[in-house]
Amino acid sequence: MFEQRPPRLRSPALEKLIHSGSVSVVETGSTCLEVDEIAQLIVLEVERMNATRVVIDSLSGLEMLLSATGRARFRPSLARLLEAMASLGVTVVMTAEIEDRHSFLPLSPERTAFLADGILLQRYVEVGSRLLRMLVVAKLRGSWHSNELRQYHIDDDGVQLEEALGSYDGLLGGRPNQRSHALSVVAGS
Repeated sequence: MFEQRPPRLRSPALEKLIHSGSVSVVETGSTCLEVDEIAQLIVLEVERMNATRVVIDSLSGLEMLLSATGRARFRPSLARLLEAMASLGVTVVMTAEIEDRHSFLPLSPERTAFLADGILLQRYVEVGSRLLRMLVVAKLRGSWHSNELRQYHIDDDGVQLEEALGSYDGLLGGRPNQRSHALSVVAGS
């Protein structure tokens, strides 16, 4: 965890999981580290807990804490960290802040999308003078996946997918237009 510090990160549900031993939080507590040093901390904790999943929250926060030299070597160091996790049989979930301009669609910071097997893109969109949360699977290596833009919300039961935003065009471009439902007539019918 690189951005949120106690007491903000410690929801009652997370505290319960930590105290039960189901979840461990690795906090660096330091700046100017190298990704390889952070990887070493994570590997030790994965081995101690026999963990099967690691969440890195977030790549943006991680990069911000790195030394200047570490930032220059961010991509290859991140690749080594992911290789180490794969060799331990661990699934890694990483969050990342990306610049949310509607003129282009970045999928990762610092050109790291190629390292991911799957990418979920979350974006806020304005529809009908309301700010909606939208989610889409942008990439899922080696598997078919839905490419529908869907509304979602998060509650005590987790992420709840809602209706697809299929009646709109231009959501990712920042200018949503509701499609007309006019029927088209085919010549010769």
